[in-house]
Amino acid sequence: MKKAIYVFIGFLLLSLNTLNAQQAIADPDKMWTVPSVYTMDEPVTWYFDLSSASTLADGENLYLWIWAPTNPTGNPIPIKYEGDRVWSISFTPTQFFNMTVEQLFANTENFYFLLRDLDGNKLTGTLSFPKVNYIKEFSESGKVIDFAPSNFQLGSTLTILFNSNLVDGFNPAPSTVHMHGGLNDWDAQQQFQAWLPEIREKTKFRHVGNGIYKKDLVPQTYFGVSEEYEMENLVFLVVKYNGNDAAPDWAGASPDYKILAPDAPIPPAPVFYYFPQKFSQLDMLTLVRKNNERATSLEYTITAGTKNITGEFNGTMTELRANINLLSELNSVGPISKIGLVVKRNGIEILRTDIPLVPTSELE
Repeated sequence: MKKAIYVFIGFLLLSLNTLNAQQAIADPDKMWTVPSVYTMDEPVTWYFDLSSASTLADGENLYLWIWAPTNPTGNPIPIKYEGDRVWSISFTPTQFFNMTVEQLFANTENFYFLLRDLDGNKLTGTLSFPKVNYIKEFSESGKVIDFAPSNFQLGSTLTILFNSNLVDGFNPAPSTVHMHGGLNDWDAQQQFQAWLPEIREKTKFRHVGNGIYKKDLVPQTYFGVSEEYEMENLVFLVVKYNGNDAAPDWAGASPDYKILAPDAPIPPAPVFYYFPQKFSQLDMLTLVRKNNERATSLEYTITAGTKNITGEFNGTMTELRANINLLSELNSVGPISKIGLVVKRNGIEILRTDIPLVPTSELE
């Protein structure tokens, strides 16, 4: 009912103004916010693309007339011309409307407003932005991470959300949480270097309550790449940092996460196998991993009885291999029925399994 009243008031104001209007302003071709995910108590910028508004001159002075949740000044509010037929206004909702977060969400489901010139001789129709409690929705989603917008670009703002409640070792909440990340499988990196205050600040997530953390970044500037850089993905892990002398470095870390860039082809999933499929401790064993990520370093550890065999894979992104001469490596080891295999990618475990061996007695 409250929403209907506000909509009616908006249309009434529009109708009254239109009676005396000399010219109408075509509604924006596009409206968006930066960041796309924002809490009501942090700064946000609303953008309006009026490319199709033929009644407007480039750079013409425009104003926001808003009535829901309220008009904080009772007057038209000037908005800024950004160039290329785009206007904007920046504010913090709780400060702008002099309301608490709870009051803003309880008021109406949307912000209702229109754009006009100072005298009201030119104006758009009724416009709106939804009020979305992104943090509440995310915390109830069961997701560890999420991001927006889905069509983010190299030079635009990307918002990442992280639920520390769903990752072992992060609770109770640490002093700060940071990003250790890179573009295109760590090709361009921004590491979390705990000993550098400026890097601690740059990589820090903002705690928005109840173990939920938020980070806004522009990939191009955050990772220091040129505008010609072809972004395919953003990879990162979240670092727990307690910021005390007893734990001056990382106090814990999440698994790796990957966000694919819009329109980037989905790469084939990595495939691991070994051959021969059946072998004994007297054979040559080959480990293979295909469709590897960029900057991949693979290491293996084979446990055979009391002996450990370690080494690295060699090859290309397309295929990495490791050849192990079990006969030579296990010549001092008695008969065994299986080996244990652990494979790590860039120091992070990606495979752990036991492989049964053909008994040497069956080879006689």
